[in-house]
Amino acid sequence: MNSNRLKEARTKRGMSISELARRTKLNRITISKIENGLSNPTVTTVSVICKELSKNPSDIFFSNIVNHEEQ
Repeated sequence: MNSNRLKEARTKRGMSISELARRTKLNRITISKIENGLSNPTVTTVSVICKELSKNPSDIFFSNIVNHEEQ
């Protein structure tokens, strides 16, 4: 998971952590922990965040996954 992409997507939308928390009904601390790599979000949390930021999960959370079949 690339937590820096979450912060980047959030700030590009002009949102604070508190605003994203309010819009997603998630705890501000939860979002902060995800952004700082201290917590792994559930599939539901990923879905809610991505919907609010108008992003695909792979754009934010799964960008570093390597397809081992291609290697």
